[in-house]
Amino acid sequence: MKLIISTAVSRNPNVKLTKTKKILIGAELVPMSVIHMTRERFPNAEIQSIYGSSEAGVVGAFSFLRIPADSPIPEKLVYKLAKPGVRCLLFDEKGEIIDPRYSNSGILVFAVDPEHPAKDHPNFVNADPNDKLSTFGFLVDGSPRVCTMDWVEMVSDKEFSVVGRFDQKIKVNGVYVDLNGLKELVHKHLSQVIADCYFIHTSERKIILLYILQEGYNPNLTSADIIRVVEDMFLLLNVSKVPIHNCLRLHEFPFNDSGKVDLKKLKRIAENVEQYGQAVDYPALMVTRTFLTKIAFKISEFSSQILDNPGLYGRNFYIGGVGFDSLSIGRLALALREEYGVEISPMILLSNSMSPKDVAQLVVDILDDKLVIPPTIDLAAEAAKLDDASVTAEGFPPFVYPKEVRGIVLTGATSFLGAFLIFELAHKFPRAKIYCLARTETEKLAFLRTYSNASRLVIASRNKNDPWYDVRDRWVGLRGDVSKERWALSDERWKEICEETDMIVHNAAEVHWLYNYNELKATNVLSTVTVLQLATTHHLKVVHYISTIGTIAMAKGSDKPLEEKMYSNWNLSGGYSQTKWVSEQLINKARSRGVPATIIRPAIIAGDSGYGVCNTDDYIWRYVEGCIKLGICPANASPVTWTMDPVDHVAKVIAEIVSSEEALSKFVFHISDSEHSVITEKRVFEIADSVGWTVLQDTREKFRTIIWRNPSPDNHALLAFMRMLMDLSFRVDNTNTRSIYPTPCPSPELVVRKSLFHLDRVSYLDQPTAAETELKDEEYPDVRPFTRTGRH
Repeated sequence: MKLIISTAVSRNPNVKLTKTKKILIGAELVPMSVIHMTRERFPNAEIQSIYGSSEAGVVGAFSFLRIPADSPIPEKLVYKLAKPGVRCLLFDEKGEIIDPRYSNSGILVFAVDPEHPAKDHPNFVNADPNDKLSTFGFLVDGSPRVCTMDWVEMVSDKEFSVVGRFDQKIKVNGVYVDLNGLKELVHKHLSQVIADCYFIHTSERKIILLYILQEGYNPNLTSADIIRVVEDMFLLLNVSKVPIHNCLRLHEFPFNDSGKVDLKKLKRIAENVEQYGQAVDYPALMVTRTFLTKIAFKISEFSSQILDNPGLYGRNFYIGGVGFDSLSIGRLALALREEYGVEISPMILLSNSMSPKDVAQLVVDILDDKLVIPPTIDLAAEAAKLDDASVTAEGFPPFVYPKEVRGIVLTGATSFLGAFLIFELAHKFPRAKIYCLARTETEKLAFLRTYSNASRLVIASRNKNDPWYDVRDRWVGLRGDVSKERWALSDERWKEICEETDMIVHNAAEVHWLYNYNELKATNVLSTVTVLQLATTHHLKVVHYISTIGTIAMAKGSDKPLEEKMYSNWNLSGGYSQTKWVSEQLINKARSRGVPATIIRPAIIAGDSGYGVCNTDDYIWRYVEGCIKLGICPANASPVTWTMDPVDHVAKVIAEIVSSEEALSKFVFHISDSEHSVITEKRVFEIADSVGWTVLQDTREKFRTIIWRNPSPDNHALLAFMRMLMDLSFRVDNTNTRSIYPTPCPSPELVVRKSLFHLDRVSYLDQPTAAETELKDEEYPDVRPFTRTGRH
C-alpha cells in the first residue's frame, strides 16, 4: 500500500482517490502510519485489515477489523478472531501461558481442540517439543497451537491489538524497547527527511538504523546528522534513551521472492555495516528481465561471496578496486567459466574500469554465437526417466475415433491462444463441454477468469447476438494448477474428466526466455505427464499437444525447410524450448504404445487478423516498441525474416486438426508455411514508418553502437531481442497441415498493420509522429480496457 500511495503521490502530490469504495490490507502488522496514509489518499473508502499468516492459516486463525469511511481512525487497530473453535492465548518470553487475570499482554498464540485435524499436519507432527516458542507445537492438554511471535494486548477473549514483533522487543538499560515502535515514530515525525527505515539489533547487541532518504532531501547528510536528528526526536517525545550505534543510507530495501522486504538481508547488511558503507557509493544495478542484467547481478553475487562482502551484491563497482587479489580474481574467472562456459582472463577482469555490467556485456558478446541458455541436463535422458510405461493403450478396446465428442479438456485456456481456441473448439464440437483449467480459488472464478479473458481478447465475442460465440452453457471452469499432481483437481473433478471427456488439447505452458529447464519443468513437462495419465484413465482419449517450432535445433544458414517430424537433437537454447522438446518426446513415446496423439507446432503467434489484438508480452512487440522509442532499427539490408501467423488463424487450424481422424496418422503439424507466413524485418519497420512512426533503418553494427552509447536496461534488452529474432529466419514445411486445412493464413503485412493499430490504441507505443495514419478504422471497437495480455 505504501508503494501504491508513494507512486501516486510522486505523480500528483495532492492526489485524492475519491471513487475507491473499499481498501483491503493484509499483514501480520499494519503500521498506523499506513492506515492514516490510506485514509488521507482514499477519503471515501472503507478500510478493512486482515491479520493472519500462512502458519496461522493451518488452523484457520484469521482476524479482521473494519473502519467505515465515515468513522475516524482509531488510536489503535483492534482485530477480532473470526473462526469459531480457535482460541487466543498469551505466552511470556519463556513460552509459558500468561494468566489473563494478571496481564493482558504477551506473545499471541492460537490454539484449537486436541482432536482438531490440524494435529496430523506435518508442521505439527514434526514440531520440536522442547522449543516452547516454536511456530508449531502442542499445549499440555494436547491442543495444537500456533505461536505468532507477535506481542499483543488482549481487548477481550477474541479481540487483540498488535504491538509489534516479540523479537523486535529488546532490553535497553533495563527497559524493553520495541524497534517497530521506533520505526513508527520516525515515519510519523520525520517523514519529510526519511522515506522508510528499519532498526536492526545485531549479534553484537548494537542498534543499526538502515534508512532511505526522502527524495529531494539534502543528499549530503552524514550518518552523524541522521543519528542526531533521530535521537533528538526521541528525546523530545520522552522516549527511553535508545543508543543508535550506526546508521546507513540505502537507495532501496531488498525484497524477497514473496515481494516482502528481505529482513534477513537487512540483518546481514547491519551486521556488516562498515563493509557495506564502502560499497553503497557504487550505483545500484537496475532490476530488469534482460539477460545482460541477469549476468551482471550474478557477477556482483559471485564477487560478494568470494570477498565475503555482502555490500557488493546488486552494485556496479570497479572490480579492480574492491579487494580482489590474484587468487580471488582467479576464483571469479573460474565461477564465470562454470556458470556461462566462457573463458575471461583474470587480467581482463582486473583491467581498468571493468565493472559487473562491463563483464556481463563481454559475456553476452562471447555467447553471441552460442546458445544463450544451453541445456543444463541431458534432455534425452530426462525424457526417458519421465516416460511412464503404464501410459499405454494396452488393456483398452481398440481405439475408435469418437463420432460425437462429449467433452474436451483445454489447458492454457487463459492464454492468448487459449482464448481463441475455446470458441473454435466449441464450434467444431457443438455438443461437447469445454473444460477450461485456470489457477483460481473456486470453479466459479475459474469460469469467470477464462470467460472474461476470452471476452477481452476475442473482440468479436462481445457481440451477444452472434450465436457462434454463445457457448456459455458448455463452458466449464476447472479450478486447478497444471504444475501440481493431477493438476490439484478434486477427486470428483478428476473422476469426471476421466470418464466424461474424449479429447485433451494441452495448450498450457509458462513462457520465459530467461528461465532454464528446471525453472519451467513443473508447468511445461510434468503437466504433460499428467495429460498422458488422464488420456489412459477409464478410456483412451485423444491428446493434441500444442508445442512450438522452437523444439527444432536449427542449423544456421540452412535453407532446408523444417519437416513435420520428430527431432532427436536437443541442443536448444532456453528452458522453454527445452521443456517443450521433452514433452514432445513423452507424447511420441506414449503414441508408440498406442495412445492417439498429435503434436502441433506454431511459430510466432501474432495479433488477430480482424482487430490486431496481440500479446504485448511477446518479445517481437517489445522489440518493435523499443526500436520505435529509440528511433532506429537494425533493418538496413537485413536478411532477417520472421515467420508469424495471426492468432485467430492458428486457432482455426488447430481446431481443424483436432477434429480430423486423419490427423492421428500424420502426427506432427506445422501451422506456418514459407510462402504465406513470412515477413522481413525490414518490411515490418517500413510499415511502421508508413503509418506514422519514424524509424531510421541502419546496420546492426551502428545499432549496437547507439545502444552502447545510450546505456539503459531497455536498450540493452533490444540487443538480446535482436539476437533472438535473428534466429527466426527459417523455412517451414507444412504438408501435413495443408492436407487438412489448405487455406493459407492472412497476409502478415495486414496482421502487422492491424497489430500496430491495436498497440497504438492501448497506448503501448509512443504517439505516432505523423499527424494522420492509414490505420484509422471507424469500425474498430473500443479496446482501451486492454493493457498487457497474459499467456496463462
